[in-house]
Amino acid sequence: MTAPGVGSVLIVGSGLIGASIGLALRARGVTVWLEDADPESVRVAVERGAGLPGPPSTDPELVMVAVPPVVAASVIVECLRRYLDATVSDVASTKTRLQREVESYGPDVGRFVPGHPLAGREVSGPAAARADLFADRVWALTPSTATDPDRTDQVAGLVESLGAVVVRTTPEEHDRAVALTSHTPQVVSSLVAAGLDSLGAAEVRLSGQGLRDMTRLAGSDPDLWTEILTSNAEPVSAAIDSLIERLAVVRDGLRGERGGPASVHAALSAGVLGQAKVPGKHGTEPVPYAVVPVVIEDRPGELGRLFASAARTGVNLEDVRIDHAQGRPTGLVELEVRPASSAALAAGLREDGFEVRD
Repeated sequence: MTAPGVGSVLIVGSGLIGASIGLALRARGVTVWLEDADPESVRVAVERGAGLPGPPSTDPELVMVAVPPVVAASVIVECLRRYLDATVSDVASTKTRLQREVESYGPDVGRFVPGHPLAGREVSGPAAARADLFADRVWALTPSTATDPDRTDQVAGLVESLGAVVVRTTPEEHDRAVALTSHTPQVVSSLVAAGLDSLGAAEVRLSGQGLRDMTRLAGSDPDLWTEILTSNAEPVSAAIDSLIERLAVVRDGLRGERGGPASVHAALSAGVLGQAKVPGKHGTEPVPYAVVPVVIEDRPGELGRLFASAARTGVNLEDVRIDHAQGRPTGLVELEVRPASSAALAAGLREDGFEVRD
């Protein structure tokens, strides 16, 4: 484990992100205190081993603010005023408006290092916290011209000790990027799922893995996401305007307008080009993989047996997807591997009795 470079941290906000930071820091020997407006949240986080209940017995070296966006600015300012030597950072998912609000209060903003870990889960709260939540995830830092560079380096060192990858950028560039890569996908996922309300149970069963993939984000907390979206309203609105125009082109093409099927094909082709820009494994350039589909029984130990069989072939699994069959106790496991390794993997699995589909 990498040393965080600080010995004591106060985390204000003990939800999923705050408690996960606490678990990761405690595993690295850092003294952690937890504060939250909800005593029950602190209790659960403490029971999970994320830290000690605050307030701290001595001033912390660093304060991490992990509260909802609507109150983040005021909490950051309060921490800057309460702990006069501490570096203060945050995890809010939008930065431009937040940083303007903090600076408008007039505290010592040189000690404030704005940040945003691009990590999370569809579930919330300290009970869902994980010490490895930030491993190999991007953690953006958006220091202003007033931020002390040494403070930025301090936060960067702590973030890297949690296994995250630090990306330094401006608040404006950050907010435009997450509007396209995070906030708009959340809206689309939620609205696609909302459209299912008009379908009966039998009709919804006429779906495949694509629907599950598309609507996975729709289970997120609507209260939290309303705050996130409104805090980044202008970039998200612009991204949605652009999406609406692209949808209109497809709609009109299906009606025989705007070039008909050719415009639909062009829109889908643009999607292929865009998808190719999504980072691949460990953030590297995306690589095309071959898929080896394997049918397994839905019973204890089958996944373990499959992975053990794959390991015996010496083939590295790049990714795994599981689609559960409807009405049958089986599942289809799609193993993604380098194309040159697919035949060897398929042969080895068949030798061990697995049903490998072509």
